[in-house]
Amino acid sequence: MQETISVNDVKDAHKNWCNALLAISKAHSEGGLAKSKPLASEIIDAAYAYQFGPVAFKPTWAYGKKTFRTTKDGALSYFIGDNPKFNDPGFGIGSPGNKDYPNLKNRSPWVKCTPENFAIQIFGNTAIGMGWVHFEAADGYKSKVDKTLSYIRDDEGNLRITVHHSSTPYSW
Repeated sequence: MQETISVNDVKDAHKNWCNALLAISKAHSEGGLAKSKPLASEIIDAAYAYQFGPVAFKPTWAYGKKTFRTTKDGALSYFIGDNPKFNDPGFGIGSPGNKDYPNLKNRSPWVKCTPENFAIQIFGNTAIGMGWVHFEAADGYKSKVDKTLSYIRDDEGNLRITVHHSSTPYSW
């Protein structure tokens, strides 16, 4: 874990995160959990640092005692649902539909995901990126979340997410 991370590496990682989310949403719209769950699992294995220990993951649509997701199972549930331990509707599946959380109906798959970086800090083989991520669903629903991602470069040169904090922007 020696190689220095660049600003472009972080920007690429943010774009890749968005592309992965869109792939999960598309897979779910085409084949349900049978198609989206294995894909989401592969994406988490490739993007997050769970193989090194707990990841500090605080998703937007998380609440109560299940707010923080330090395990892969918690992250997988957040992205696709299907785990009664966490009671998630699956953010990666698509829009909040009827907004009856966590029992969302009439959902629309995400079709656009755009990161907007405000600060990127580089510390050798670790980096932090903070900004907004803009989402758009096929039905036109739009959302924006505050997102902070921290990375480490592994021995194979891949960036791995060690901290993922996401929340809705504050409003009065």
